[in-house]
Amino acid sequence: MWLKDYVDETKYSFMLSIYGNDFIDNLDYDNFINIYNLFNKYNFYFIDDIILNYLEIFQLDVNFVDEKIKYLRHKLGSNFVYEIGNDLRYLEIIVKDLDKFKSYFDLPNELEDDVI
Repeated sequence: MWLKDYVDETKYSFMLSIYGNDFIDNLDYDNFINIYNLFNKYNFYFIDDIILNYLEIFQLDVNFVDEKIKYLRHKLGSNFVYEIGNDLRYLEIIVKDLDKFKSYFDLPNELEDDVI
């Protein structure tokens, strides 16, 4: 499986136990690469951790993921990659709706008016 080129054997085995063969085998390679390159463009230094913990992000539309990353940059500031690297839970905004995200992090009410 081509995914082994992006994570070490231990992480790959762990991912198999979490996601299963069917999920991993059905990942679209081109979409995976597009999103991988998107994270790389924004200088995410922990892409292997994102793959391990949030593999489902790599199934999403690249433009959708880009919009969410831009939203996180807007909310967290110029140091957003560092902030996300220290708390990967910020990536929940990519895979969950904003209401769950706000309550998950106990964010201020100012987010209620934002549109993603």
